[in-house]
Amino acid sequence: MDMGLKNRVVLVTGGSKGIGKATAKKFAEEQAHVFITYANDQETALKTVNEIRQQGFSCSEVQMDLRDQVSIEKAVKTVAEKFGRIDVLINNAVDWGSEAPSPQSLEHTSTDAWFAMIDHNLKGTYLVTKYTLPYMKNGSWGRLVHISTNLAEDGMAGVTSYPTSKSALHGFSKSLSLELAAEGIYSNVVLPGFTLTEQNSLVFPKEVLEKHAESIPTKRLGIPDDVANLIVYLGSNANSFVNGEIIRATGGK
Repeated sequence: MDMGLKNRVVLVTGGSKGIGKATAKKFAEEQAHVFITYANDQETALKTVNEIRQQGFSCSEVQMDLRDQVSIEKAVKTVAEKFGRIDVLINNAVDWGSEAPSPQSLEHTSTDAWFAMIDHNLKGTYLVTKYTLPYMKNGSWGRLVHISTNLAEDGMAGVTSYPTSKSALHGFSKSLSLELAAEGIYSNVVLPGFTLTEQNSLVFPKEVLEKHAESIPTKRLGIPDDVANLIVYLGSNANSFVNGEIIRATGGK
């Protein structure tokens, strides 16, 4: 299938590793001009960029701090100025702060930490999208794909801020899908389940991963490519009619 992505300009936030990296690679393989963002770890971003370039594809990195409006505006402008437009935005980056939070009951959760998660992820996504849309509108074509999580629908005891920040994307995307469709811009949400990223492979013991895989109808854990395949389709010209949807990529769980 021709995805119609040749020479399209694609911005993948948080594209250095995990699902973001797999997504960046697949867009690049479709001959798009891919930009990945990083917050602080330029070394990992450059490693991903070099891997993609060594395969003969187009990829560049740009620094973006989701907590900083000026940084976001500057990064989007940098991408747009290189090719004169942005066609596809993948809102993938997550800002956990110093580290992912440990499960904790709501009454024992720090109020500052709870709202920081909302501010970093929801506000960051809002700002990236806001600054990107004018460039999409100039081309009368665009694809927005917001990466949520199955936890936004399923919940998780002891963790409320992260699913809340992600579930808000569902209403955000649905509203944008109605607002922008007439201008050729579609907005959709992808909800990955537990995915066997490099980090999860290191953090979780093998027996825990195997037990979780048994609870999934497909009897295996998802890998980044599984989710990236869906993201790339939704972000492509091959997607001519899917708009305003919230799609799970969980193996049926």
